[in-house]
Amino acid sequence: MFGLGFGEILIILVLALILLGPKKLPDVAKQLGKGMREFRKATDDLKGQFEREVYADEVKRTQPHVVAPPTGAAPVQAPPPGPAPAATAENVPGLDVALVETPTPGAAPAGPAASPPAEPGKPA
Repeated sequence: MFGLGFGEILIILVLALILLGPKKLPDVAKQLGKGMREFRKATDDLKGQFEREVYADEVKRTQPHVVAPPTGAAPVQAPPPGPAPAATAENVPGLDVALVETPTPGAAPAGPAASPPAEPGKPA
């Protein structure tokens, strides 16, 4: 808090209690809190207004422009109602790769390691 340590804050509070007295200290603290709250609100409003002004140009540049279709363009046909066609390798790119069977965790892997061991003296 403002770069003050605990001891420094304690000294300030004791001095305030001595100078203001125990009856007036709560009222002063309440007024100080109201003042800080109003100051924070004013700075937040000013900061928000500043950011809106600075970033207003940036927002205008990032908004897309709507382009009207040419007047002689043919309308896009909607798909006919009904069920969707089945997914096949012809109409879904990469489906043939996705459908390749993967080995199950309990199955022995295929390949040279899965073949039975060769008998001694016979070539593999």
